[in-house]
Amino acid sequence: MKRIATIVLAIVMLVSVLAFAVSCGGNTSDTTTQKPSVETTTNKGTDTPTTVADETETVTTVTEEDVTTELTGKEVLPGYEDVNFGGRTFLIASCHDEDADWADAADFWVEGITNDAINDAVYERNRVMAELYSCSIEVDDGGWDNGFNAAVASGDDKYIAASSEYNLYGAFKNGNFYNLLKLDVDWTQPWWDQNFIMDSSCNGKLFGIIGDYSLHAMSATWIMFYNKDVYESKFSDTDIYQLVRDKKWTIDVMAEMIDKVKNDANGDSVYEFSEGADADTVGMMTTAHNDRGLYFAAGLRYVTKTEQTTNGSFVSALGNQPSAIDVIDKLIEVCNMQGYISGGYSNVQKAIQNGTTLFAGEVLDVLRRMAGAENLRVGILPHPLYAEGQAEYHCYVNNRAAFMCIPTSFSDMDVLADFLTLLAYHSSMLVRPAYINTYKYSYASDEDSAEMVDIIIDSRVFDPGYLGSFSIEMDGYISTMITNKKNQYTVASRRYDASTTEKVQQYIETIEAIDDNY
Repeated sequence: MKRIATIVLAIVMLVSVLAFAVSCGGNTSDTTTQKPSVETTTNKGTDTPTTVADETETVTTVTEEDVTTELTGKEVLPGYEDVNFGGRTFLIASCHDEDADWADAADFWVEGITNDAINDAVYERNRVMAELYSCSIEVDDGGWDNGFNAAVASGDDKYIAASSEYNLYGAFKNGNFYNLLKLDVDWTQPWWDQNFIMDSSCNGKLFGIIGDYSLHAMSATWIMFYNKDVYESKFSDTDIYQLVRDKKWTIDVMAEMIDKVKNDANGDSVYEFSEGADADTVGMMTTAHNDRGLYFAAGLRYVTKTEQTTNGSFVSALGNQPSAIDVIDKLIEVCNMQGYISGGYSNVQKAIQNGTTLFAGEVLDVLRRMAGAENLRVGILPHPLYAEGQAEYHCYVNNRAAFMCIPTSFSDMDVLADFLTLLAYHSSMLVRPAYINTYKYSYASDEDSAEMVDIIIDSRVFDPGYLGSFSIEMDGYISTMITNKKNQYTVASRRYDASTTEKVQQYIETIEAIDDNY
């Protein structure tokens, strides 16, 4: 019944979105700051709609007596009115990255209100879930490497989940995690990342998940920044956001802008990064990881699926992408332009802050790190299309993205399914909007940035060849070809297709040998 209820909810959400779009005349800029409001209807009650008040102190339970309820995330998810966890504490083991920028514990638990919108939204989500369903959420920070594995091996059920990063597929090989696709969870709901599910599932198995609670997976997405002052000095008559909306934001357009904006301030005919008074202005400041970003942005992959369903199998894409030769030619041309500089991480942030570059390529989280920069006006963009006519933008996710997996030692399957659904749902209504709005109002410099964040998040690529290190040799060789200005894609793809195929096959054999654990 719960799965049926969530399917009905998804349909109602779609109808609500369409009705909202019509009433707003198709103005998309107003629809990106929060998940759409949802109206649920029953056959009971009066003709007067009941609206849930958006008050921090109030948590309302939606019952069948309500005719129409606008969901805010502070009421029980329809279909889950009978859920009561009886005061249970759900403990999640975090991976505790030593780099504070990638500490994933705050995705699940924060100590208290700090007046930081994202922190406070996580706190509010946990408070709401505690009041509605009688439960609490705690994090064992660093538990993944400390007590988690021992607890799972002994059958101790104190952990409901663990959060991890880097090799997305290596963590599952010991057989201690559930195949999530067999859980009684409706994974088609919008609060689960559909691109992640499609890209990471193989032969009907999926051992990790990302949803709207996964803030660090959002922050780990590779994007482009642009300095608005530098941009407006040359392109004041061009709305770059409209180029994105019209699917005219292409690598050629980006290259034209890079060329037009560059300025050799010191007259030495060499364009390079500098913090001096006579610093050159360049068109792009980034790192070698941006090579991968532009490759994926063109719609190319290292590893793809035999079919675009959860039952599809991983397969090397290297030998079956005729357009890749042209793409590599284009990347060699663009990434070796005067004014396109690939350097260290710290220089990227300095250049965009100092106004010595038009564009910068880095992860979305860098925008947060620049929030305190004085007088900085910055916008955000997806990586460009390879050419007009390409159907979608593609922004790849760095391997620092934290994903959640479920240990087999937690054996109450009904509780597990309910908790995962409710965590993701309430995050979609309370946490994701706070994240998007913070990037819009606090970190970026214009109203359109929230729309860009939504476009970026919804176009994420989770390539198994990169995240699973199945194509690590080809991944590095792309940058080598660009640096050496020599397109050897045909030869390289043949060479590395074999090793990629071998690693993919080993993974497939490994997961096929793992029991679904039910």
